[in-house]
Amino acid sequence: MFKNILISLAIIIIGSFFTNSYKKQSKHLEIQIVDKKKKIFNLKKENILEYQENIYLKSPENIKILANKYLENNYIFFEETNIHYLELNEKK
Repeated sequence: MFKNILISLAIIIIGSFFTNSYKKQSKHLEIQIVDKKKKIFNLKKENILEYQENIYLKSPENIKILANKYLENNYIFFEETNIHYLELNEKK
């Protein structure tokens, strides 16, 4: 009788030890999952912001404004008759 109680008590103690260790591991994994989800959310938010900035900067109106502000207007124009094409005679 005493032997059965001792074995049952040992099984309960060992079982509670494993249960606690699995709970700690699962809690740690849940914390990691939450951190990863936060990072993913922040990266998506930054990606959306970068995409919107890209669209804004590529707009023709904004390019014209920035070009007038930062670039000089002394352009050089070429005529098609002044452009010579390079001809390569390579053996295949």
